[in-house]
Amino acid sequence: MENMSIQAVTTRDIRDNFKKYADDVTNYNDIVLVARPKGENLVIMSEKEFQSIQETNYLLSSPANREVLLNGIKAKSYSKKFSPEEWEEFIKNE
Repeated sequence: MENMSIQAVTTRDIRDNFKKYADDVTNYNDIVLVARPKGENLVIMSEKEFQSIQETNYLLSSPANREVLLNGIKAKSYSKKFSPEEWEEFIKNE
């Protein structure tokens, strides 16, 4: 996720300042937590952020796919970055 912030507001705040919060969500990728009575809170986020979460959930829903993705993340952390010169030398020696 990009630089996002989470704002906690009351239902009165959201009613009185909906445009401001909607602009923050769409322009700055903020997430707004609306605190409601009895813990029946809700979250307002951009459609882009929602779709990203949905895609992540889908990709991780299959145990086999989850394993492949996690192995890819582990492999990436052990990768080496080459300068253009190092890459040319590496290619010559392969």
